[in-house]
Amino acid sequence: MSILYSRDEIGKGVSFTSIADSKFKTNTIRIKFITELSEETAAANALAVGTVAASNSRYPSQTELSARINELYGGAIFADVEKAGDFQVLTFGASVINNEYTFDNEDILNEMLDIIECCIFEPNISDGGFDRKEFQYRKQDVLDSIDTEINNKRSYAILRAQKTIFRDEPASYSSYGTRENAEKLTAESVYQRYLGLLETAAIEIYYVGAEEKPEIKERFRKAFAGKKRNCKKIQIKAASPMKPEAEKVTERFDVNQSKLVMAYKTDYEDIYPVIVMNTILGGSPVSKLFANVREKMSLCYYCASSFAGSKNTLIIDSGIENENIEKAEKAINEQFEQIKSGNISDEEMENAVLSLVNSIKGIGDTPASYISWYFRTMCRGKIIDPDEEIKQIKLVSKEQVIECAKSFVPDTVYVMTGNEEE
Repeated sequence: MSILYSRDEIGKGVSFTSIADSKFKTNTIRIKFITELSEETAAANALAVGTVAASNSRYPSQTELSARINELYGGAIFADVEKAGDFQVLTFGASVINNEYTFDNEDILNEMLDIIECCIFEPNISDGGFDRKEFQYRKQDVLDSIDTEINNKRSYAILRAQKTIFRDEPASYSSYGTRENAEKLTAESVYQRYLGLLETAAIEIYYVGAEEKPEIKERFRKAFAGKKRNCKKIQIKAASPMKPEAEKVTERFDVNQSKLVMAYKTDYEDIYPVIVMNTILGGSPVSKLFANVREKMSLCYYCASSFAGSKNTLIIDSGIENENIEKAEKAINEQFEQIKSGNISDEEMENAVLSLVNSIKGIGDTPASYISWYFRTMCRGKIIDPDEEIKQIKLVSKEQVIECAKSFVPDTVYVMTGNEEE
């Protein structure tokens, strides 16, 4: 893939990444506030960014702001919250078509930048806090997100398992915090939290468009110049400590289908054999877990593995009938042991590499995929372009896969199952 990529520091703890790909007809901007995840501040942070993305001093309601954004040929502004290792990542996003595709070559990009700058630096404030009416709407959004997280039992089981997997680490918390803390928030307290984010969060700004636009970088440089910044250098990659022995936890919830989450940790540092090993184990539709535990043994409805590079932790999650919990746990461990003992066919190696290469080649289909890629590799500890990643993956040998698999040790077995019958 042929792109122009650059990343520059434009302020204290503020970096600007530009990704130019001539096929795009839109300008996409993401501003990511990165701060240590805390159960006490997570909900306030999520609510703060959601509020500034919904209105500003020029357009003091979501209705007015949305109407103006729609006039910009269907532009978009949104907020998002996610977790990266021990950090909470709060994203303010916007997109608008290139000026050349407007009827009269209107400068709608500059108008969108005006709106972004107003949202970030001139939010909708009254009486020392966010506008009360808009704040209540956004507060309900956060409460709904927390409820959705709980109601999706697959993701909630992983979140509950992380309480044990990452005990005493920020990674154990939800990216949205708790409903209890969210309900206590006020327009004043959340505005103060937002001012704290502007001062202390690491800020990563991404621009993706058809061509480089140095004027956007300079505009953000000027916007942050003179602003009070007290940001510590962050390192998102921080391996989770290994436990002396694996822990087993069972919790009962109102669920029809039990959930089994198994975690393994490693001190292996070469990421590429780990990526290939995870794909062979449970990271693709032709993986050992899918082909054997799900299809051949019919022990689960789904069974997949993922590797959190920022925490050096591999997590396998599956949905199973209660009577199959022990059988599934044993079968999953057996599949992992198969890899450790070298039972990997040439076809499995080829399929894993092919699956990874095809997935990476899809990066760049959308502006968001570029941003996700470069941010994710930064979180892993080293920014790398997709083509170089493909080269490194193709160099991985079967012996390296076996070696890295042997480095993983069991950490946690978590079971979410239904309430006992009375």
